[in-house]
Amino acid sequence: MGNRAAWEAVLEDLELRVDAAARAITGVTDVGRSGSVSGMAVSASSANDTWQVPRGLGNIPAEFAERVRDLVHNQHKLIGELETARNVTAKHLAAVRAVPPKRDARASVYLDVAG
Repeated sequence: MGNRAAWEAVLEDLELRVDAAARAITGVTDVGRSGSVSGMAVSASSANDTWQVPRGLGNIPAEFAERVRDLVHNQHKLIGELETARNVTAKHLAAVRAVPPKRDARASVYLDVAG
């Protein structure tokens, strides 16, 4: 029975972490539509905690098979959303880098009006 309770706690922790990560990137992937980055708040404890591999739990009980499949599916969806967020960020960074640097106001500027 202890194995079941321990695995229940591990799965719940993983599910909470996936949910927190999904909420954290929501604003990044929605930034193009909303114009602002919202939904970026993640609790400090979940953002800074390093997940530790559980030890001594034995095999996952068969009754948790569907829950584990859902967790893996949600993790894969999150990976895709993170890749999307990374691509959006890269495009924004490229746009920012394309802005010319500030020009020295003392330098001469010539305008060719003849041709």
